[in-house]
Amino acid sequence: MYRTWLSLLFFLACTALMAQSSVVSIAHAHNDYEHERPLQDAMAAGFSSVEADVYLINDDLLVAHDRRDAKPGRTLQTLYLEPLKKHFATRSAVSNESPFWLMIDVKSDAVATYRKLQSVLQNYEDLITEVSDSKGDNIKARKGPLRIVISGNRAEREIHRSNPRFAGIDGRLTNLPSDLSPKAMPWISDNWRSHFSWRGDGDFPAEERVMLRRFVQQTHNAGRKLRFWATPDSPAVWDELLNAGVDLINADDLRGLQAHMRQRAGVSSDDQ
Repeated sequence: MYRTWLSLLFFLACTALMAQSSVVSIAHAHNDYEHERPLQDAMAAGFSSVEADVYLINDDLLVAHDRRDAKPGRTLQTLYLEPLKKHFATRSAVSNESPFWLMIDVKSDAVATYRKLQSVLQNYEDLITEVSDSKGDNIKARKGPLRIVISGNRAEREIHRSNPRFAGIDGRLTNLPSDLSPKAMPWISDNWRSHFSWRGDGDFPAEERVMLRRFVQQTHNAGRKLRFWATPDSPAVWDELLNAGVDLINADDLRGLQAHMRQRAGVSSDDQ
């Protein structure tokens, strides 16, 4: 009974905070599992996307940045899938709501980890939106509040062949010409430092601003979302990303980005 009440209180708190924090709904919690309360802190800050690094160890999908830090019990299910299942089980139809994104960054063997992941995700099929194939939308695909995208060591062939397919692929800028559907490759993610020298100090070089907008336009023309990792947690950088139309703003400083986005939206601190 005690745990039931705690779960209920957590859900109510997160729901209220997410409603208040909708202005940060395009925010992505980078390495979310390193926060004091994985998933909970991101949801409380209004983020609609979280990232979990995963290793397949002794047939468990353990969440950790480095393999040596992996601990029994800190699995993908306990930290993310079960809490998300409980959260969305108490909500009404989600057809008109934006999805919640779970990016799974595979750190161990691509094929073995994906096969285990596929078997795990089958237990949550009512929670997850199925992925259409590269030929177009599959009108029979099951729709749920959660969308999954796989990054890191991507077993692309196995992902494409999965039936049902629960996960899309996180592409790179070099993958923009791909003929995969926007649902099969919903994201384009790339390393900010590989393309831009600016770290948020001084003015954003004009030629780099033009390049950023070109990347955004190319990605949107392909029907995909754009995200950069290794971006500084800097209001100046966040503003340039937002002004350019980048879809997912990568951040480690959850509260910092939340406060900045609310300020941009004209939400006073009294409303928080």
